Amino acid sequence: MIKFGSELITSRTNQKTVMYGKLSEKKYRDETGLFLAEGVKLAEEALSCGDVECLVSAQSAAEKNPNAEKLAALAGERGVNVIVFGDSAFAKISTEKAPQGIIAVARRMKSLHVSEEFEGWQKGRRLLMLDEIRDPGNLGTILRSAEAMGITGVILSSCADLYSEKTVRAAMGTLFRMPVYLTQSGADCVRSMKKSGRRVISAGLGEHTLTLGQYETDKSDCVIIGNEGHGVSAEILEESTACVRIPMAGETESLNAAAAAVCILWEYFRN
Repeated sequence: MIKFGSELITSRTNQKTVMYGKLSEKKYRDETGLFLAEGVKLAEEALSCGDVECLVSAQSAAEKNPNAEKLAALAGERGVNVIVFGDSAFAKISTEKAPQGIIAVARRMKSLHVSEEFEGWQKGRRLLMLDEIRDPGNLGTILRSAEAMGITGVILSSCADLYSEKTVRAAMGTLFRMPVYLTQSGADCVRSMKKSGRRVISAGLGEHTLTLGQYETDKSDCVIIGNEGHGVSAEILEESTACVRIPMAGETESLNAAAAAVCILWEYFRN
């Protein structure tokens, strides 16, 4: 059983209960620089790779869950405080329908995820760019898949919130490892990549369209995956070196953004 340590909180109106409960809203994540990594696996990833303010445990988990004990020990090794919340107070913080009773309250890793100077950031990386991916589940899934396919840097242009609970959950730990560049102008990034000698290839149809599997890939290429509904924005398409289409059977016209990303990245990974 976890020793309560310095804090045992049972009130739903306690300042920390209210503050952590508000982290389900982007406004408060932006204000505090904090976000939630909920569940045993994500909490472990956060403690191992991230910057964690505290480890939160439900009282029932603290008393009965052996994983909670292990995570509390890991938190102790990292100098992270463990706070035990009564189950009613914990429910106010949790965003899960079936919570495991463990949450890491993590700090945004600005030094890891955001760089002001793109030229230096992109050098030596295998890149993927995401343009207006609005669904946080898709965003997290693509980040996770990108890591599995050898991508070492992701550019986000006008995408869903990187730190929403759905993104964090779908990314399954990749968020704590993958360098991400947030840009206000995807077109400027495309121009910079082309200037550095990269081909920039957008998923979709354009004036110069390649067919996946029928052209020679290069590790310096940057693939762009666009919005779930309208694809890559016109401004970025215009700046791209080429487009790439995924050959498909039947009458299917397109794939989900996450599925399309996996198909294209697999072609690059296997080569």
